[in-house]
Amino acid sequence: MLSILRSLGFAALANVASLGLAAALLDGFCVRLGGLLVAVLVFTVLAVALRRATAVLAPRLARPSAVLGGLVLTAVALVLTDALVPGDGFELHGPVAWVVTVLLVWAAGVAYGEVDTQAPAEVPPVGP
Repeated sequence: MLSILRSLGFAALANVASLGLAAALLDGFCVRLGGLLVAVLVFTVLAVALRRATAVLAPRLARPSAVLGGLVLTAVALVLTDALVPGDGFELHGPVAWVVTVLLVWAAGVAYGEVDTQAPAEVPPVGP
């Protein structure tokens, strides 16, 4: 349980950093502090849920399509986040803002995945 909470904490930190950076850099991304916090919470839950659902529903596709799948899942989670978070606190406008935000958030997720590499205790060790 502690590893799951730690993993979610790392994911939330990566998401707040990447969404905050995107909002600071892009004119088409308007966010307020309250909206950012709600968006990070919603996005983190959606991203983790979508990732797990994809791994369960299409395990053979998880590895070969990791890059493309990660980009698609990030975009879907951002679209859902944009729809669920009140408009005055989190708004993405224009294709450039959307594309750059997806790429930044996806890259942060890849970096987070490199940091959060510890498997849960119930996973057997690999190797001799």
